[in-house]
Amino acid sequence: MPASTIADTRAAIKTAIASVAANVYDFVPETPQVPFAAVIPGAPYWEFETISRSTFRAKLNFIISVGVAYFSNSASLGNLEELTKSIVQALPAGYELSVVESPVVTSLGTTNVLTADIRLSIRYEQTN
Repeated sequence: MPASTIADTRAAIKTAIASVAANVYDFVPETPQVPFAAVIPGAPYWEFETISRSTFRAKLNFIISVGVAYFSNSASLGNLEELTKSIVQALPAGYELSVVESPVVTSLGTTNVLTADIRLSIRYEQTN
């Protein structure tokens, strides 16, 4: 997956999952509309492999933070699981998926949202 900048890499993940039934962001929105998927930097963000005058190669780690409305635990958990599965299935080959973190209830303003994080990585190379 060639991308000219690291921001392009984040945008490519957003494009890949744009078909899911959620609002998809390639940044952290101030108030995301549920259901949502937000592509954000992971930790560590960059794992350097090669740095020279002509080549920059790194493993980039991202999180797709997924959230659904939290009204009833069983229905919300089912909605979160289905959204998570649809996102994972929408990702093309080339991404390294590691884990989906346990769901947690998060307060966004006056609303409670059930969220989970999908951790993934991609190899990035830029040559001059």
